[in-house]
Amino acid sequence: MTEITNYQNIVSKIIKYKKQFIIILAVAFVVSCVIALLLPKQYKSTVIVFPARHFSVSKLIIEQNFGNQEDYMQLGDEDDAEKLIQVLNSDALKLAVAKQLNLYEKWKIKDTLFSYHYLKLKWDEMVTIKRTEFNSVKIEAYDYTANDAAHLANTINDYCDTIKFRMTREVAGEALKIVKAEFDHTIKMLDELEDSLQAVRNLGVLDYKKEVEAYSKNLGKALIANNKTAIAECEKKLEALRNYGGRYLELEENIKKYRFKFPVLKAHYDEALVNYNQNLPFKFTVEKAKPNEYKARPKRMLIVGFSLIATFILTLLLYIIKDRFFPNSK
Repeated sequence: MTEITNYQNIVSKIIKYKKQFIIILAVAFVVSCVIALLLPKQYKSTVIVFPARHFSVSKLIIEQNFGNQEDYMQLGDEDDAEKLIQVLNSDALKLAVAKQLNLYEKWKIKDTLFSYHYLKLKWDEMVTIKRTEFNSVKIEAYDYTANDAAHLANTINDYCDTIKFRMTREVAGEALKIVKAEFDHTIKMLDELEDSLQAVRNLGVLDYKKEVEAYSKNLGKALIANNKTAIAECEKKLEALRNYGGRYLELEENIKKYRFKFPVLKAHYDEALVNYNQNLPFKFTVEKAKPNEYKARPKRMLIVGFSLIATFILTLLLYIIKDRFFPNSK
């Protein structure tokens, strides 16, 4: 019963002030129509991409681990899609696209202290990035001409890989620097050890183990034959082996260690170099943006309709308040 009474009160207010309602709504209609007509047309273009799996180039292509490599042609999962969205929403991408397309001038953003803030606000108005139910990512871009909208959407899509490459290249660069330093140190140590071993060989130690065995046998034969010349020669050779044999064995052992280490470091260096210089696409583009000459917004009828509804409700509230608190006023 109370609801019926309230409804009747509202209807009575409308009937009582019907002339005022008609005048106010007519004015609101004219003003909203003018505003709707003055708003510039905006066109929409859409790019649809699927995320790719995220792995290093060397692990996928270079590394010799047959049967265990990840498939770089496989579509990414939800986590990969979220990472892709984060890159697409990054400030670095916004700034790169704004510079490439001169958005500050095109969108009439003043060159002030807060220009970047206004760019982000305008970007949020003109660009929408969201994940679809099929785990793809949709990039929707608006602009004041159909060609500009398509160009904006495609440029955002193109710069996604560039931003991801810049981001990962910083880490890859540090890894390359560490591996290269160790690789260069190994080559330097091998050269120094080879030079030192050659110096020991010049002193008469060519192959310590074989020479010790051979000269020991020869000495025994010379002693049996009482060949003093041969005895003296063998003792001289054995003396050289006693003096420099330890150094020879030490150098030979270190050379073996660094030679074993060298191919492992060379493989890591090659992988780091590939990761630094090469990049796999961050996504699979399903549909590139194309110019669509049908305007997307503003929806002028909706603007006028919502304006009239809002004006009607606001006017009704004002007259209800007037009759309740100021019943004698005209």
